[in-house]
Amino acid sequence: MKASRYLIVLISFFVFSLVMMGSLFRKYVLIFFHQSIYYCQQVIDGLPIRLPNNLGEACLMVFLVTLLYITIKLVVTMIKTLKIGRNLSVSTVRSTVVKKTAKKLGLQDKLFVYQSDHPSAFCFGFFNTKIYVSTGLVNILSEIELEAVIRHERYHLENKDALTFLFAFVVQTMFPFFPVISDISKRYRILNEVGADEAAIKGMKNSKSLISVLNKILSYGHKNTFNFGPSLGEWNTLEYRVKKLVNQKIERRRFPITNIAVSLVSLVILVGLSLSRVNAVEYHDRGGDAVLLCSKDKSCTKICESQMEVASFSHN
Repeated sequence: MKASRYLIVLISFFVFSLVMMGSLFRKYVLIFFHQSIYYCQQVIDGLPIRLPNNLGEACLMVFLVTLLYITIKLVVTMIKTLKIGRNLSVSTVRSTVVKKTAKKLGLQDKLFVYQSDHPSAFCFGFFNTKIYVSTGLVNILSEIELEAVIRHERYHLENKDALTFLFAFVVQTMFPFFPVISDISKRYRILNEVGADEAAIKGMKNSKSLISVLNKILSYGHKNTFNFGPSLGEWNTLEYRVKKLVNQKIERRRFPITNIAVSLVSLVILVGLSLSRVNAVEYHDRGGDAVLLCSKDKSCTKICESQMEVASFSHN
């Protein structure tokens, strides 16, 4: 399957999941505005599947904790992105050889060198994307090898991969209960890097320079610059790419059965919660003043008993 097909799968899953999550939010939003503990119990009691003892409350708590985790991780990612951008802007330096290569490839305003001892090259910036090459990489590469690197990164730049990689990262972060999405995202990144390698080889007329670059990066050990953008030395992609470049036989890896099973169970639960009918009753002490609450199908209940109001409502 080509990289673009994996991206289409991610987009389709993202849209479907947003629709399901939107349905759940609309149905269970009362949990945030009414008597939460009581409403949670009514939600659990209204599910078509009966859960033993306090398992229902535990599942609902896990769901809420997961939402909190997702929110925190997305906020941390945003902060980290802003920090990387700020650090890059203050650490750029001049390099004669890089400037020469940038002019040759028509990247005068898109190619920058930043100060770092670790060899790295990547695209950064989601709307005004630029290529960044570290001084550590420039120092260990020949001019020909450097050109191969920049041709590789130009492929990412022209295909706006910084934005699509961020999207893939956000999707797998938002839905951790679908681990197969992480597998699809990883496969997409690998095939995308292979596409960039092929573009570099086509421009250089051979693969020797790029193979030499990747071997040099491998000798420096594992260190990803960040995991939500296209990076030349992304560790998870290097082994596959090197084997591909040297025409070594690559064993086709299937998605882990465990991840597929967990994802299917999560999907069944998500669809079940979205389609199930939930009834809840809420009590208010308002001195006998009745309040009328209506369900989606326009049915309403209004009951007053001395000083206690009972309002019954339902969601489809």
